[in-house]
Amino acid sequence: MTSPKEPGTPGTITAGYWLVVTGVALSVLAAFYVLLNKQVLVDAAVQGNSDRNITRDMIASTVNGLVIISLVVTVVLAGLAVWFAGKVRGGLRKSRTGLLITLLIGLFFQMITNTLGVVAVLVAVAGVVLFFFRQSSEYLAEREKL
Repeated sequence: MTSPKEPGTPGTITAGYWLVVTGVALSVLAAFYVLLNKQVLVDAAVQGNSDRNITRDMIASTVNGLVIISLVVTVVLAGLAVWFAGKVRGGLRKSRTGLLITLLIGLFFQMITNTLGVVAVLVAVAGVVLFFFRQSSEYLAEREKL
């Protein structure tokens, strides 16, 4: 079995890539967890409801829709983040910015919809930080010249 690190690639690039992949994978798992436990959210929303015009069915359909939208957005942002991280790992310096923006959007979205996913996205952001270390920046600048 060969090492996942390419010859000449700094450890910060390799570690950053795997932190991003791990972080977004954990955020997708957190979104699936919320989907599996949506009944708890429905029950909490029903108990907190003080408006008699809003029925249990209305609350359930709204929560179901929000949970599914949350899952879809999380999966799309995770795929985009892994794609950008792969581009950075391949030596494309500009992809760091796209990756950072994607993860910040994901972090904001997770703070609104799924607090479990916040820690996972922060793991991925830690990977992006490694992409901005001097060793990584020098490697990416060198690759860009080629």
